[in-house]
Amino acid sequence: MEKTELELIKERIQVKKEQLAQQGLSAPEEKELVAETIDERMEDSLKEMPPGMDVVKPDAEMKVPFPSQIVSQTDKDDESTDSVIEEANIKLSELVGIAMEESIPKAVTMALKSGNAFLIDKLRDSLVDKYYQELKNKKLI
Repeated sequence: MEKTELELIKERIQVKKEQLAQQGLSAPEEKELVAETIDERMEDSLKEMPPGMDVVKPDAEMKVPFPSQIVSQTDKDDESTDSVIEEANIKLSELVGIAMEESIPKAVTMALKSGNAFLIDKLRDSLVDKYYQELKNKKLI
């Protein structure tokens, strides 16, 4: 039976704490350990990608602009800007859902296909918050 992401993260945090204790170092805050573990899981997804997979040249309609591009587009009305931000938030929510239900590597792969670095960065931040809260709620940390 495969382990869930939550179990993998919990185990990895425990290993990190043990390694730090063996070295006589104090462990950082648990949220920082969760962030390190999420980073490792995201990096793992890059290793699992098939060689030659095109992740930086998505279809034009799949690209979501960076927030700075959204703000700088003064010729567009507020509704258009709100729509782009809402679309990015919806995509981010979908990716977080995929990470929680299936796996972090799958969500990261999908985010990479978007070609949007902002979305990938926000995914990391959202996953750290979500998994940290989930671990606390289940009293795993």
